[in-house]
Amino acid sequence: MFDDLFGKKAVKNEPIIGLDIGNFNVKAVELENSSAGPVVNGVGCAQLKSLENNLVIEAIQKACEDARVTTKRVNASIFSEGAILRYLLLPEMTGDELQKAMKYEIERYVPFGKDEVVSDYQILKQDAGKKNMKILLVAAKKQSIENRVKLIQDAGYDPEVITIDPLALKNPFAFNYPEKKDVTVGLLNIGTKITNINIVRGDASYFMRDIQIGGANITSLIKEQLDLEYGEAERLKCNPPEEREEELFKVIQPILGNLLNEIYLSFDYYESEFGMVVDEVYICGGSSQLKWLPDFLRDNLGREIIPLNASKVITTSKEINSENLSNLSPLLPVSVGLAIESFV
Repeated sequence: MFDDLFGKKAVKNEPIIGLDIGNFNVKAVELENSSAGPVVNGVGCAQLKSLENNLVIEAIQKACEDARVTTKRVNASIFSEGAILRYLLLPEMTGDELQKAMKYEIERYVPFGKDEVVSDYQILKQDAGKKNMKILLVAAKKQSIENRVKLIQDAGYDPEVITIDPLALKNPFAFNYPEKKDVTVGLLNIGTKITNINIVRGDASYFMRDIQIGGANITSLIKEQLDLEYGEAERLKCNPPEEREEELFKVIQPILGNLLNEIYLSFDYYESEFGMVVDEVYICGGSSQLKWLPDFLRDNLGREIIPLNASKVITTSKEINSENLSNLSPLLPVSVGLAIESFV
């Protein structure tokens, strides 16, 4: 059931919950398929006080309760920091030949026994002229997946798909922005502790990477530099008073610079490896709401920075509070992407 890290591709009409378990909160989105496409039935979010199992279980239950879910079926993900991602260049071959070849490649690139991991692969690009094909190989330790499955089951739900966060991130973009299928896009999911980078074109992920920088680093720096309690530093980060904006920006600029440098390196690698430029950048995640971030990235990357709207073309139930949905929107792309796995 959990041996496909790229998700299931079977169309189902029953509702499904996309469950995004982060470092700071749990987000739940229930989608239901219809003749007109997916419909958002409910959204919920619950804060995580810590990653202790009992508190994660409580947060899962609270988020699903807030979303007023009508099903027990869940698609979820694990943190990609425990996963292995490799981009391989192989000679052009048939599907059967590739399947046999990948058994050898997995043993070659994954430093764990084959019984310890779940692995999957996807063809990214076939260069007929050069008789080569680029392959994305993803592997995750079975223990990480089994731990996530148990948490969901202990919360009273039935897991169906388990993947990794960056893979789920491409789904809401591909679904909501079909006009961008021939555009190379950088997706930045800026969370509490980690920033996911996913460079996509069409429905394929050409580059994925985690950066160990997030909102918690910024809060900690404000706390240290201004000698504040953590709660006060978090408040200033999220809601900076106008008269202190310049002061706070100078304090956090080193963290923003580190994040920018890692984004530069990622874009440069992709552009040199695939010969295509990253045209646009979309951001999401709780820390993407940092006041200074969009302008800082735009000025330094030389590209427009666009908030990723995970429900841009998805119908929303009339029972959902539009203001609540708008407030939660930056947090929802991964959970929406997880739910979409059952409909694409």
